[in-house]
Amino acid sequence: MPKPLSVTFLGTCAGGGPIQGRACSSTSLNHVSASWLIDCAEGTQDQIRKTSNVHISKIRKVFFTHLHVDHCMGIIPLMTSALRFEDVRQREPRLELYGPAGLRKLIRLNLQITQPNLIGKYAAHELLVSGEQPTTCVQEELFKNELPGRDILCDVSGVWRDFETSEGMSVDAGPILHRIACIGYVFREPPILKASPEFLSILDNTPRAFLPTGVQQPRQLLRDLLANRPIQLKNGDILQPPSVAEIGRKIVILGDTCDASGMAGLAQDASLLVHESTNAYIPPHIDPKSSKQTPESVQAKALAYGHSTPAMAGDFARRINAQRLFLNHLSAKFQPPLPYQSRARNEERTAILQEIERQASEAWGGGRAVCASDLLTVHIPHHATEQTPVS
Repeated sequence: MPKPLSVTFLGTCAGGGPIQGRACSSTSLNHVSASWLIDCAEGTQDQIRKTSNVHISKIRKVFFTHLHVDHCMGIIPLMTSALRFEDVRQREPRLELYGPAGLRKLIRLNLQITQPNLIGKYAAHELLVSGEQPTTCVQEELFKNELPGRDILCDVSGVWRDFETSEGMSVDAGPILHRIACIGYVFREPPILKASPEFLSILDNTPRAFLPTGVQQPRQLLRDLLANRPIQLKNGDILQPPSVAEIGRKIVILGDTCDASGMAGLAQDASLLVHESTNAYIPPHIDPKSSKQTPESVQAKALAYGHSTPAMAGDFARRINAQRLFLNHLSAKFQPPLPYQSRARNEERTAILQEIERQASEAWGGGRAVCASDLLTVHIPHHATEQTPVS
């Protein structure tokens, strides 16, 4: 049975924030026993404390899309909380950080200047493109709580495949176009083998005389078979694992971008896509304040600053055949409804957000896109069972 898996949006505002009701960028991928953050803006720690399903003590990894301040400046406060307790695994990092070149320097300099009282260890791993120089990890340069990180070089196609495996998921990454080096991440499960009634019937009919030494009942072989391990019987026959599997879930979370095509292959058939939608044209009949804008001027501004419109997000979702689409990194002018605002004001805000969703949904053609709100948790169900080749 697939494990529970969910995404919690801790901050959904673009760099003009934070604003009331929206913090700046951070998203949590929640496993059963751990949470992984994607970006960690100012105020992320406060947002975590407002949730019931994300706990600082369970944060084990942080993946940075890029090093603009609205995506990374909450990491030092978070580390002072996450690394304040005794760690019995002193030779292993309590917290692992991943990001573009310069991440180690950013963390190291901030810690050296502020000198927080940390106890646990951390490691910063840099994802590098060809010719890029990593921040060195010589012993005399490390912060006292820092363990040497990995220099993770992209492959010949310019992407980082399978550079981390943990919690039953593998992690890939690819370059996406922004004003500075920026990365999108893919978190994917392997196919999960299933024992169909037909498969169990064949297994149960295996003669006991043919079973491997020490095995009393055919069903004792099921664990190895479901782990994709063939089993040789005493008569020389090979019991093959089942060919029926649930396709593993794939979660794609992008950073700021005006063009994510560099990782379209990695992101194909995403169970859930999180794509930025900083800029949007809102017709004057919905928002009279937008009367001086045109769709063309809004898209030109988005491209100039390395950002996307709802239609651009929807188009990428269509290209990769995404099953669900959530929009984040919304401009600070697209404010969420709030309990203390008037009904009329909240209706205006809701209408604007619905228009953003409509534009993305129309370009996507795969369902209804959703503007993510802060503290929204999205549960990711497993896929349908089907015949799947398992390598």
